[in-house]
Amino acid sequence: MNDFKLQKYRDLGAILTDSFVYIRVHYKSLGKALLLFVLPFYLISGVLVGDAYTSFFSALMENPDVAGDSIIGGDFLFGFLLLTLSSGALLTVAMTHIQLARDNDEVVLSDLIERFGRNFITLVALYILIILAVIPGLILFLIPGIYIAIKFFVAPAVAVMENKGPIQSLKRSWDLVQGHWWFTFATYLVMNLVTTFMSYVLIIPMSIFIGFMSASGAGSNEAIGTGMGVFYGLLVVVASLFSILMLIALSLQYFNLIERKEGIGLRQQIEELG
Repeated sequence: MNDFKLQKYRDLGAILTDSFVYIRVHYKSLGKALLLFVLPFYLISGVLVGDAYTSFFSALMENPDVAGDSIIGGDFLFGFLLLTLSSGALLTVAMTHIQLARDNDEVVLSDLIERFGRNFITLVALYILIILAVIPGLILFLIPGIYIAIKFFVAPAVAVMENKGPIQSLKRSWDLVQGHWWFTFATYLVMNLVTTFMSYVLIIPMSIFIGFMSASGAGSNEAIGTGMGVFYGLLVVVASLFSILMLIALSLQYFNLIERKEGIGLRQQIEELG
């Protein structure tokens, strides 16, 4: 049994720290789920995308005037498609795991497997609707697109935690974020900076190494191109997996908004005392 409570009032600092605490508390069951549903597909997509970058950078070494769109080929497109599906699987694992952690002391992998399919379909449909709603605003005016995206920020948590359909989840998220838009935006911004920084922990050393090889003339153009391809493929995998922190923070913000507006956690404590 653990003492980590999902349903509680949190400020921004608590959301940040509790995102890491959640991983520490549930790392075994969460790690197993990621290994089963997510990591293999991310690795395959990373290899395919990395191979496309390898070919592109090798060609670029030979001919600096090579067209940038030459990177787009069968491997790249399939790898990108697989990456998109893997991101959907990552979202589903995170939301379903948190749903189970809310209802049980321990998360059992078989329970997650049982709920995975339905949640995956719901969340994919939900994100298609979000993209259709946000992209026009981003293209035309930018600010409305950002505003809408933040209003829908907790919709994935709503869909899974409250067992709602895509349309209902969007409406519920819109209402929950109402009056807390800036707080929700700050949550997204801070967690995005944190996950980006963690990704760059790997990017910077590899960039220095590749830059040193290029400047010193060490290795062949093909070797340098291969190294850069591997680097970009690894970056795709690592950056995507680090986004689990953002998804946990998203869910904690959902529980925080529920507590601020409806006081569910407080009512539960009062009932336990009474």
